[in-house]
Amino acid sequence: MKILIPLVGSFSKEGGWRVLSELANKWMDFNHEVIFLSHKKLKPPYYPTKARIIYYDNSGNVVTEGDEDYPAPIGGPFILRILLRKALNKLEADVVLATQHFTADPVAKSTIKAKKFYYVQAYEPDFYNSGPLRYKIYKQIAKNSYKKGLNIIVNAPMYKNYKEIISDKVVYPGLDMELFYSNSKGITDREVFILGTIGRMEIFKGTHIILEAFSKLRLQLGSSIELHIAFGDENWSNIDGVTMHFPKGDRELAEYYRSLDCYVCAQYIQLDAVHYPIIESMACGVPVITTGYYPSNEYNSWQIEIKNVQSIVDKVMDLQSNKELVLEKVERGLHSIKEFEWSLLARKMINYFKE
Repeated sequence: MKILIPLVGSFSKEGGWRVLSELANKWMDFNHEVIFLSHKKLKPPYYPTKARIIYYDNSGNVVTEGDEDYPAPIGGPFILRILLRKALNKLEADVVLATQHFTADPVAKSTIKAKKFYYVQAYEPDFYNSGPLRYKIYKQIAKNSYKKGLNIIVNAPMYKNYKEIISDKVVYPGLDMELFYSNSKGITDREVFILGTIGRMEIFKGTHIILEAFSKLRLQLGSSIELHIAFGDENWSNIDGVTMHFPKGDRELAEYYRSLDCYVCAQYIQLDAVHYPIIESMACGVPVITTGYYPSNEYNSWQIEIKNVQSIVDKVMDLQSNKELVLEKVERGLHSIKEFEWSLLARKMINYFKE
């Protein structure tokens, strides 16, 4: 089977790109042909892929070489969508997989003879609730992307009938269990208790809420508690007790998780979705405090109220005082993430392609 994955623009660092690279790698292992179609102004894949990469230029022609110095087209994603559709019209495949709201329309309108699917990894209109004026247009494009007649596959059950999305097909994002593994025995006996979170600037990601909660914990516990943030604003390191980390690749990211005594997630949109830091930290045997996100629940993690600083403070204090419960919830978390093994998920999507 020949599977084509078109991009409006090129690759990026967000977790959704890891999903695409890993699925492509597994499909290659299963002897399928997988090709990414990127704009010629190449950003090399942050997550390594075995798949071949081809390119489209500013005339919509398909070319074999990318160029980091190639000029971006004037008009951004609006023009890129037109160029991508022109390139798709010149290609052949068994399956074309749209993976983001800007790619849905070019895939739907292209004349390529292929089965057309759309892998939805989030309800993307929510990403444009605030921001510059163009976000209003982007939000409508995202809403319309679910109405293009593509075969939709979602990455969590919550999206099967969610606002404009309707689907009966679910494929979770996966984990490399050889990298994200646990050597944890619960809370360590070290003198400093280390909280951790993935730092993000978007307001709905909740990093600012965690920072506020940590300032309260620091007042109560002093230097016996630290907050280690992976990625984000380097200036956060100027906050008392905060250390910044910038892991390079999944191996270092997994090591970062295993260095923690507790992972905190305060994100507050689409709470039943799969959130990578939750499954990654669980897989690494780290106790999790979270607003939600599949597969977290009251039995394998500590649940907090959204936008509630004091709720985070209370759960950290509870967690520190009950090591036996920590061990129980960590073990349940390790059991919960078994369904995220990449080979199982890649085969499931291939079966959808064959239907």
